[in-house]
Amino acid sequence: MLDPDSELSPRYQSVTTTPDWYQTNIPCQVGCPAHTDVATYIGLISQARFDEAYLLNRKANIVPGVLGRTCARPCEPVCRRNKVDGKPISICWLKRASADHREYRHHAERPPVTKDKKVAVIGGGSAGLACARDLRELGYPVTMYEQYPVAGGVMINGIPVWRLPRDVTREECDEYMADLGVEVKYNTRVGRDVQLTDLLKEYDAVYIGAGCYIPNPMTGPDNKVVKGADLYGVEDGIRLLDKTNFGEPAFIGKRVAIIGAGFTAMDCCRTAIRFGAEKVYVMYRRSEEEQPADEYEVDEAKFEGVEFQYLVSQTEVLSKDGVHASGVRFVRNKLGDPDASGRRRPIPVPGTEFEIEVDSVIPCFGQYSDTTWLQAEELGLEVNKWGVPLIDVETWMTSHPGLFAGGDYTQGARNLISAVGDGRDAAGAINRYLGGQDFPAEPAEEIELPDYRRGMVDNYESIPHQLIPSLPLSERYSHTRETETGYSPQEAVVQARRCLQCQLNIMIDPSICILCSGCVDICPYDCISMEGLSRVVKGDPMHQGTNTWEGGADMIIDEEKCIRCGLCVVRCPTDAISMVQFEVSSPNSRWSVSKIPMLNV
Repeated sequence: MLDPDSELSPRYQSVTTTPDWYQTNIPCQVGCPAHTDVATYIGLISQARFDEAYLLNRKANIVPGVLGRTCARPCEPVCRRNKVDGKPISICWLKRASADHREYRHHAERPPVTKDKKVAVIGGGSAGLACARDLRELGYPVTMYEQYPVAGGVMINGIPVWRLPRDVTREECDEYMADLGVEVKYNTRVGRDVQLTDLLKEYDAVYIGAGCYIPNPMTGPDNKVVKGADLYGVEDGIRLLDKTNFGEPAFIGKRVAIIGAGFTAMDCCRTAIRFGAEKVYVMYRRSEEEQPADEYEVDEAKFEGVEFQYLVSQTEVLSKDGVHASGVRFVRNKLGDPDASGRRRPIPVPGTEFEIEVDSVIPCFGQYSDTTWLQAEELGLEVNKWGVPLIDVETWMTSHPGLFAGGDYTQGARNLISAVGDGRDAAGAINRYLGGQDFPAEPAEEIELPDYRRGMVDNYESIPHQLIPSLPLSERYSHTRETETGYSPQEAVVQARRCLQCQLNIMIDPSICILCSGCVDICPYDCISMEGLSRVVKGDPMHQGTNTWEGGADMIIDEEKCIRCGLCVVRCPTDAISMVQFEVSSPNSRWSVSKIPMLNV
């Protein structure tokens, strides 16, 4: 057979399949900072195996019930299901389903103490919990210092109860640490009750995971603090949430202006509604497309009556009596060239000033880290211009031997799952610093799934995406009742069946393929094609010795299009095609793909 593509230029470059290639071919797991084995736990839920899914989640991301309600979901925008119907798998909400519908609480077994070196963890938030958990499992005695009466960090002081019930955080933070044998010193603030220098003398390693809680000032277009920012009725968002979450007195007026459109802003505007505000504005300096908040949360806020105004910047907080806030003056913006963040810079338009009448102003401009307690000069710490310790990106250690730091404290305010990933990475680095060995990696394996024919027995491709069920609007005016009610077990199973199971891959055995093109004909997404050898880049390592061939062909598979239906496996007359499952576990299981539980349905 002459090469049918002999006149065409090379287009394809074949690669040798390695564990790295397989891993990057699972986009949800790549997108997750904690490298959660998403496809496997979704497969477990598709069979209503909620307990197993919960434990698999906890192994990777520490607090599944929390993250199933509050995760920033970096895995979902990259989900390959988006290419099928424009909607990702509900990875986050299914994580919650695994927590809600499990049969048992699953108290953790306490690991034995096998190490003689002690570690202190400062901060009981996402990074601190993750670091402490992994170090305990490695055999270290760990003591955590937490300034609040409960663990959880921003899960407790920054996320409202109506989003995250406290029985969930109590179980997954306080009880989990107690089960593991982590000693937690609550109501203990480093820098007030105990000094960092003393901890460094008492412990062999110290990890700082103290989070980001100091609010940035409310500035105007000139980057200066706006006039009136100190009036009564102006309360920073993170501090307001802290007060309302702990039951402390907090003032929320009848007319409220939220300045900013991030995660904190969404929690604040919806909290204001629940505390009786009659009119709530969210005022954002850029366009709607550029707001950092999740689209779903914005839609929910609008559903609850919040009014959004875009391309506006505050210039002054107004007062009628010089004491209390009575309104805010704004100027309208247009978008200019991109700034350092990559987003277009808002530019004030002269002559477009306007005012709104409010009695509460809640700026949500992000947070920065408290460094006043670090004793940096005494310790000889290298710090940046804000006083935050500089760390080695490979070891997570500061310039002071034995002092480690990470999470939002060093990386800036982000999200819970990123801090979890940081804490787990730091635990491995601390273990190596103290002379310990990593848990060994497991070799990658390819397991053939016999008689795989999912596309013939399951209608998963046509299952529509379902939003998580929530309370009707009339029942949302409670600060303590959870707004989202969650999937039922049946709904969770159906939504889990939408998953394409991206750790599966089509393999074609060239020794028995007869180039009949049957797989090409039956593929519903045109992801298999037969190409002439001239379409492959010359010198390709997979095609040594073919230079003298007059003809020949390659079977090309586009992994981005493949929906893992297995119809090509069924169609192949010579059984040259198989569905192969990829399994691997990296050191300390920081990246693991376990055996898939779902074969055909």
